[in-house]
Amino acid sequence: MYISSHNSFRWLAARIFLIGIGPLFILFVVLCSRVVQNFLEDAATPALRYAQALVGSHEMRTTEDMRVKLSMLLPSGQWILQNEVNAITSSNIEDVEEQMRLIETVHNQNGDHTSSIYVPMWPISPNSSVWLHVYVPGAGSVFYGVSIESLLPGATFSFGLCLTLFFSLLVTSIFNSVIFSSFVHEKLAQERVLREKLEQKLIESNRLSAQTRVVAGIAHEINTPLAIMIQEAGWVKELLEDLQEQVDLLNKEPRKALCATFAEMDKSLNVMRKQGKRCADITHGLLRMSRKGAENKAEVDVNAVVQDVGHLLQPKATELGIAFKWQLNAFVPAYASSGHVQQILLNVVNNAIDAVATSESEARKVIVSTFSTKQSVLIRVTDTGAGLSLELKNRIFEPFFTTKAAGQGTGLGLSISHALARRNNGNLSVESSPGKGSSFTLTLPVAEVDFLPAM
Repeated sequence: MYISSHNSFRWLAARIFLIGIGPLFILFVVLCSRVVQNFLEDAATPALRYAQALVGSHEMRTTEDMRVKLSMLLPSGQWILQNEVNAITSSNIEDVEEQMRLIETVHNQNGDHTSSIYVPMWPISPNSSVWLHVYVPGAGSVFYGVSIESLLPGATFSFGLCLTLFFSLLVTSIFNSVIFSSFVHEKLAQERVLREKLEQKLIESNRLSAQTRVVAGIAHEINTPLAIMIQEAGWVKELLEDLQEQVDLLNKEPRKALCATFAEMDKSLNVMRKQGKRCADITHGLLRMSRKGAENKAEVDVNAVVQDVGHLLQPKATELGIAFKWQLNAFVPAYASSGHVQQILLNVVNNAIDAVATSESEARKVIVSTFSTKQSVLIRVTDTGAGLSLELKNRIFEPFFTTKAAGQGTGLGLSISHALARRNNGNLSVESSPGKGSSFTLTLPVAEVDFLPAM
């Protein structure tokens, strides 16, 4: 199945949502917390202003008097009294460590000798309190804590409800996104399978197209040796008839004539055998090229592959007046798909022959060479064509790019060959300059062998 643009848009929207929902959640919680803090500060501010006014009028002389006044203004809560040297004189909190923790928290925010209001950062717990710190000069400090619910009824519930609703929405959205992600994953897997099938069909189509280009030459090449064989067979028949006549006259004619006849027959039979082997080489090469199922990687004798391709394309080169030669120097096999290597060579050599055929160079030749090292096996196709400029060389492996005239090329041969080389863990590169021909090099990994000859 193919993923439509609508489904692709949904997938993109889901990813954007998942990426952005985290920061939005944190921002929402911070904003809610800040709003609740402002409300709590506003609720406690009148009591702090009154306490500061009492301190300013010098009516409060002790911290105990200030605590009594605060308890009259605010609901009863926790309190801690501290003298000038920061020693705790009294408190209704029994835990000493809790006393010190609360004092340290308020001091860290407001300082030791500053009257202020402390509101917790996350006012969500019912036991959270708002603390008033009132400094009485000459007496010490009063820390008076009022629970949030007592100071502002419903604040904790409202804040908790907002977080609960938003968290539920977050969980639901993530769950839906996960479900949708599995749907997208399935669709992408189907698209990948479809793409692989289409690529395979394109490769097969290119392979058949490349073979079709040499069918005419193959037919001509086979017909020529067959005609010679038929002619030689007729000549052998005539020789046999002469032999019969000579046997009949054996007593009258010299034995020398009979020996000459046998020599002529042997010569003709040798010609027939040679031309028959030539036909066999051509047909066997074509059969190897046309076989499917060569996708699996294995040891590949690149010398044999070059010979097969050479037998197929030799007639085309000869007809165009091009000298086509191959030099086999690879001493180790490559590890690749033999069908892919054949298809790459067929495309590259075909292009080389076409390039030489359309050039004005006097040296009209195409040479295919094989080399090997301890790491790589190389097949190089060199031609004496017109060569490529830097711009053309940079685009030569692009799909549908061709330098041939309209109707003479699809621009897919080299693109597919380059892709097939990479699929076999190799590479197809080109070296060329205008007026100096081109050289394409196919590099393949070496197959694992028991030994390597000395280099």
